[in-house]
Amino acid sequence: MRFSYWYRHYQIIAKYLDLRIDKDFLSSIYLSQHLGNINTNLHYFSKICQSKVMAIGAGPSIEDKQIQQFILDVYQKFSPKNNQSKETNLVVMVADGASELILDLEIIPDFVITDLDGNFESLLKASKKGSVMVIHAHGDNIEKINSSISDFDKIVGTTQNFPLTNVFNFGGFTDGDRCVFLADHFLAKEIILIGMDFDSRIGHFSKRKIMNYDFKRKKLDVAKNLIKLLTRWTNSEMTQISSSNYPSPIYGVDRNIIL
Repeated sequence: MRFSYWYRHYQIIAKYLDLRIDKDFLSSIYLSQHLGNINTNLHYFSKICQSKVMAIGAGPSIEDKQIQQFILDVYQKFSPKNNQSKETNLVVMVADGASELILDLEIIPDFVITDLDGNFESLLKASKKGSVMVIHAHGDNIEKINSSISDFDKIVGTTQNFPLTNVFNFGGFTDGDRCVFLADHFLAKEIILIGMDFDSRIGHFSKRKIMNYDFKRKKLDVAKNLIKLLTRWTNSEMTQISSSNYPSPIYGVDRNIIL
């Protein structure tokens, strides 16, 4: 998404959620300073082009066994490591807290999209196993960026505010929808949305403690609407996989499959 187009939506989101745009920008500056002269790390994303991306959010459906089995089946069929399909490269992209489950399934994510508020041990574990950490700056995580950024290895910095030389803006707001925007930006052939249960309860892997439930629900509404917006112009084929226990259809995707 072009930044000029994204920024209009960001301003609407900031007003809706009463966000401090100046604090978002300050957080980006801190992240940029910690990253130093790292502006060539976009090469990490080259594997996304024309790939099949599993974009896994932290919604409650990923707690269901049939959804977990679906993730494993796709991974076993298309992962280059298993060498069962040479036609399509599989990329596993997870939102923050979902990394805990995916690691428990013995899958190492290619990318973890995080603002550092998920299970920190899982984030560290993913990083040590080789996952690229796409770390997002916003006004509420300045302290975490300053205290934790050095704990991770492969890092790409992102922001919802003005991009900097080493902090990028690919669009998206929450960890979940940023997975989808990232996959689209780098021209994924297909994006499989899993755990994007924006209309359901807050998932176990999303937040252990919710300080402001109403604010969290508003953020989920924003995420759903952003993905709906993205479906209007993306060239990627989008399939949403959800559980019958937590139906949360996203209108505009190519296919909705309920397990």
